[in-house]
Amino acid sequence: MLLLLSLKGSAQIYLNPGVDTSLQKVKTALHFYDDYLLSFKGKKLPDMAKYWPAAELKKRTVPDQLIYAIDDSSPLYASGYSTTILYIRPAEKYVHFKTQFSYADSLKQIMTMAVINSYVGFDDKGRPYLINPLTINMANWRTSSRGNVVFHYPPYHKFDAKRADSLIKEISMLEKVWSLKPLVINYYMINDYDELYRLKGFDFAVGMGNENKPSGKADEKDNQVFCGGLGENYFHEVVHLYLNRLFTDSPLQEGLAVFYGGSMGRPVKWHLKRVNQYLLAHPNADLTDIDNFWYTDPYTNPGSAIQGMLCSLVYQKDGLAGLKRLMGYTSYTDIFEKEFHISKAQVNGFIRAAVREEAVGN
Repeated sequence: MLLLLSLKGSAQIYLNPGVDTSLQKVKTALHFYDDYLLSFKGKKLPDMAKYWPAAELKKRTVPDQLIYAIDDSSPLYASGYSTTILYIRPAEKYVHFKTQFSYADSLKQIMTMAVINSYVGFDDKGRPYLINPLTINMANWRTSSRGNVVFHYPPYHKFDAKRADSLIKEISMLEKVWSLKPLVINYYMINDYDELYRLKGFDFAVGMGNENKPSGKADEKDNQVFCGGLGENYFHEVVHLYLNRLFTDSPLQEGLAVFYGGSMGRPVKWHLKRVNQYLLAHPNADLTDIDNFWYTDPYTNPGSAIQGMLCSLVYQKDGLAGLKRLMGYTSYTDIFEKEFHISKAQVNGFIRAAVREEAVGN
């Protein structure tokens, strides 16, 4: 019953049992969709103009909002995951696909990374093209503009102009302090971050579910942010849009956003108090590798809190000039040796002491 599409060499896309491909409309859409998925190789994107209409390409340089949801640096379709089309449903204006990306672990258990919705439409000459799930899912959404930000939100949401203006005020401060030109930002907000995944076209992606908490994602390629749970002012994600591109090789990109915009709606000091409590209860925790100390519970990311603290310590000492110097380092080794004048063996003790002081200080 399991059908196998052997296309483009060794690449394979599977059809789940029960998927009907007898209609010509479905066959045409399926061939086009397969060709699109298989056109991704490594980190290189295909020629999007072959698959997406000009109107979509005017909106975004990367019209597909699904491909970087799991890994910011590598397209989902080039990940090496097993690709299975679970569902094909022809409709009046498009053919609807549901596709699963998964792998088998060492015990041959299936691990699902994502299930996505994709849509193939046809122009007046019968030529297929991809439709952005955002176009379908945002059909009844509303927009409001403040300053250089266009807010997009569902009809049940009551737009909070005061909160939006507070975001614009913080953006203006950031532009002034860093001498940056304004960015035109598309800001998508919703109550629950899982809803944002569904808005983009996911039925499931790794990271969905679990405790509902404020979460967001910045897309520097197209100056847009997706925010769930904090309404009109998720400044943290906007900071990423402005400052990540200035320091592309810094390991403290997240820390700089936490320094300015907090994390999950809380300031860095709030998180450092929680990190300090954890460290007191876990005296053997090793902080030498900050990036591997990233999770203790759903409410605080200790690694990003520590990154934010490092930015704060340097700013307290040398202001903006110090921050720029700090963000110029490309490794933690350089940061600790050149900025804080400590060896790798001293990092654990230094961070513990700094967290304790920042957490309990005024």
